[in-house]
Amino acid sequence: MSDLYYLNLRGGGRERVEIRAAGVDEARNMAVRYLGQYLTEHPAFADEGHWRLSVEDVAGSVLTTVIVATVTPR
Repeated sequence: MSDLYYLNLRGGGRERVEIRAAGVDEARNMAVRYLGQYLTEHPAFADEGHWRLSVEDVAGSVLTTVIVATVTPR
């Protein structure tokens, strides 16, 4: 049985994406795959430096967050 979760990519104009997963761990793994696909389709998004993709429950409570940062070496 799968539960309903939402992926919420922080930033203006981005929608919450509904997913179904067997639990928070599976939802987190789906979030990582979603983020990879999003970056493939929107490569300029990486120029923003850092971002986070939250996995939320139906009420909007954050259950886990995937954080990605672009760091320029010195």
